[in-house]
Amino acid sequence: MTQPASGLPSASLPAEARAALAARADPATGRFAGSSSIAALLFLLDRARDGDEEAARLALSVLRRTPDDERSAIHSRVARGGLGGAPLAPPSSMDERSAIDSRVAADAAVHVEAFDVRRDDGLEKTARAALDAALKAFGWNDHEEEGGVGTDAHGLMIATLSRGSVVLDAPGYREAASRAGERALDRRVDVKWGTLLHLGGEAKRAAGLGDYALLVHGLLELLAATGEKGWLHEAVRLQGEQEERLGDVREGGYFESPEGAGRMAKKHGSDGSFLSGNGIAALNLIHLSRLTGERSYRDRAEGVLRAFAPEITQAPLAHLTLLQAAQRFERTSSAG
Repeated sequence: MTQPASGLPSASLPAEARAALAARADPATGRFAGSSSIAALLFLLDRARDGDEEAARLALSVLRRTPDDERSAIHSRVARGGLGGAPLAPPSSMDERSAIDSRVAADAAVHVEAFDVRRDDGLEKTARAALDAALKAFGWNDHEEEGGVGTDAHGLMIATLSRGSVVLDAPGYREAASRAGERALDRRVDVKWGTLLHLGGEAKRAAGLGDYALLVHGLLELLAATGEKGWLHEAVRLQGEQEERLGDVREGGYFESPEGAGRMAKKHGSDGSFLSGNGIAALNLIHLSRLTGERSYRDRAEGVLRAFAPEITQAPLAHLTLLQAAQRFERTSSAG
């Protein structure tokens, strides 16, 4: 497909991506060939909320199929006692642990969004079950800590609990999200510099793009769930820190991690097996622009989309979170 003269992804690309996902849905596993299943479902459910019934039918039919190996990994994680206890069979690496933590939160997020799209009793039951399983896995209650949860998964779980509290009218999830938000802001910062850290098990390093983007996302959802403006203040502060430490001033978008200690700055927009940090960042910027009325946030979101437009156009199914941001950018442009 030819990239539009504006430098942004074509407005027709999201609908074409939905049709391509329908062709790539695997009935045996409930997955999408060549795409992150989580990114695909969240993309489709976002379209469904905007009235795309084909996207709704596709997402819900896939979601209701027999759980695949990702769900098995989640159930295994919970069965081992979650992050707050002593696991019987620890993951073989911190990367594996972080990936499982993220899938736990993402599984719950997808089910919450599905119920928001189609409010029936069966979807409500599965959404509550997924949230409760995630709470158990993370060890989040009045007496337990977040254990080895990475900052990125922590932020996604805050967002999921916050959304769940609104969609399911369940104050308990909102209270758990608020406690997790307070812990993140209190304990996931460098004591000397005050900047955000990635914490996961024994790992302690400067926060990367996924950490910033998903924690900002979580704080913005906490604002929606609680109405407390302090969460917006903290989201704006962290967004500014993300700009300073990871922003690509010359070409737009964000680097995955700060340079230093022999690392070269890298930048990419694909979802991989999960969600694109640049895609989540673009969605956050659109949200911040609406909440604050500041045009600069929208301009930065546009910069992210322009930076990755060639890659999105060439391989839309590998960039579904960015494509979701592109369709939201287009939607809000039309509305305002």
